[in-house]
Amino acid sequence: MTKKVTSILIASAFALALSLPMATSAEPGLPAAKVPTAKASTTAVQDRDARERHPEIRDAIGLLNRAQDRLSHAAHDFHGHRVKAMQHISEALEELHAAQRSDRH
Repeated sequence: MTKKVTSILIASAFALALSLPMATSAEPGLPAAKVPTAKASTTAVQDRDARERHPEIRDAIGLLNRAQDRLSHAAHDFHGHRVKAMQHISEALEELHAAQRSDRH
């Protein structure tokens, strides 16, 4: 059990590491008027969080899905580690979906 949890945590950390460049990079050519301010985006996040019971789970699912998509299109196999990481991501997604389902009951 501990090995599975460790694998899921490692896959989640890997997914987060892959997703950070996407989250922190601004889209070039986007007019300054359309870039949301920190105050506006903070308010939007707070409003969303107030409506959702577990926004962290939803966010984690989105990050893991994006990481898995990026890995599936990677040009290099990394000696089988890419496929193994994708398997761990799938397991992490299954656990997160199970957590969402269990909370609905």
